[in-house]
Amino acid sequence: MIPEAVIVAVLVLAMCAAVGSLWLDGRERRMDRRLAVALPASHPASLPSIRRAETGSRYMLLHRLANYRPEMVHAWHPAYVLLAAAIAVAAIFYANRLLGFSVFYVSVAAAVAAVVVVRGLFGWQQRRFASQLFRQLPDAIQLVTSTVRSGLPVHEAFRTIAREMPQPTSGQFAIVCSEMNLGRPPEEAVEGVYRRTQVAEYAMFAVTLAVQLKSGGSLAETLQTLGDTVSQRVALAARAKALAGEVIFSSRALTISPLIAGALLYAANPQNVDLLFTDPTGNKLLAYAVASVLIGHLVISWMVRRETEL
Repeated sequence: MIPEAVIVAVLVLAMCAAVGSLWLDGRERRMDRRLAVALPASHPASLPSIRRAETGSRYMLLHRLANYRPEMVHAWHPAYVLLAAAIAVAAIFYANRLLGFSVFYVSVAAAVAAVVVVRGLFGWQQRRFASQLFRQLPDAIQLVTSTVRSGLPVHEAFRTIAREMPQPTSGQFAIVCSEMNLGRPPEEAVEGVYRRTQVAEYAMFAVTLAVQLKSGGSLAETLQTLGDTVSQRVALAARAKALAGEVIFSSRALTISPLIAGALLYAANPQNVDLLFTDPTGNKLLAYAVASVLIGHLVISWMVRRETEL
């Protein structure tokens, strides 16, 4: 059995590490703001860290376990994600003071909860980032088409996107322009966006550029067709999300309904509900109920996300 003092010490060290990381992150953000004031044309916060991307290969197994991709731009610093996981672990151990389960089983449950929280938050950020890129891609292709029809090269179209489009598209095309300035072909630079974000439409965009730039032909017409196709896919994705709204609402209602039912039962007869916290059998039933509701919600969310992906 693991002593509670050891568990408390580990939690305190984790909290201290998270606070230190948040302090370093705050200092880095202040430096970024000063740099943005000095160089208003640059957007350093929108670019991924090359140093993190290169050193990330050393921790490939850890990154896969945490669902962390260092080449992507995350809205939350990883320290905030670790802090959320530490809070979840602390909440489980605090709840165990009322339930009285074995420290071993609670430690296993806390470890599983920490992994689920970390993977869920990183996955949510990645899906949000990819969704924004996906919705903004038709406008980016339309801008490239208009620029090419006016007689300007593709390089100038990409620079215009990096200046005029909102984030995160402008940040990704700023990386594309930087790579092209170093001599990388446009199609390979756009393919790099697909490799970083896993948005399949950017792979289609890269293939279209590669075929047209090497074989010749009307690039504007081909891009117009690609833009129409991507616009239809964006509309289809929005329709699928709208149709899945009823299922999403049902899953959330099913998750909240046990809390409402428990509150009503406690208001009607508190003695029956108190058995869930005082009796050992009631503790097991309460833990099973909470775990089953959370697992059911996660499974429904995963199924909805899997069925609505294009």
